[in-house]
Amino acid sequence: MELDPHVIGVTASYKLLIGCVVPRPIAWVSTVAADGVPNLAPFSFFMGVCNDPPTIAFSSGRRVNGRKDTVRNLEHTGDFVVNVVDDLHAEAMNATSGEYPPEVDEFALAGLAVAPGVLVRAPRLLTAPISMECRVAQIVPVGRGPHSVVFGEIVYFHVRDDVYDAKTGRIDVHRLQPVGRLAGHQYAHIHDIFEMKRPDENYKG
Repeated sequence: MELDPHVIGVTASYKLLIGCVVPRPIAWVSTVAADGVPNLAPFSFFMGVCNDPPTIAFSSGRRVNGRKDTVRNLEHTGDFVVNVVDDLHAEAMNATSGEYPPEVDEFALAGLAVAPGVLVRAPRLLTAPISMECRVAQIVPVGRGPHSVVFGEIVYFHVRDDVYDAKTGRIDVHRLQPVGRLAGHQYAHIHDIFEMKRPDENYKG
């Protein structure tokens, strides 16, 4: 099968893209609006970018009437928090994925506890296994929409004690139990984990 995105169109290309790039981590992004209303929304176009300084990026599409609340909020405050979605929060994450008006507090909608950030104005999810406080480094418009690709420098980590191994400095993925995004209505539990030693004696990952 050979498929030309210019021929099959935008919708078919989107379905192919999200079906091919799997599983995707989910950035459950919390922000605060100018009027103080918290916002919480998931984004699966999400990745780590570099480690010095620790930087992440996520991409947000547009609403019919303009940018999503998340992007408008972080442009106002200059910061946001990425909360990691685990098995226990999968249903709540899905509940916050709807297209709600700006006055809706998705934390309250999903029955989630809020905690203040340490170095940022944006709130964080109190019960998240990991929350990363970020300052906006750059916002880049991409595509015909356009999407907003948000780059954020991580300035503070909140990590649940049981998922962090202080001896190795690594996250215990078995305990973290992150949720991956697939396509359509599909998600993945990250439980079946295997190891392969990198062909590099100095590998630090």
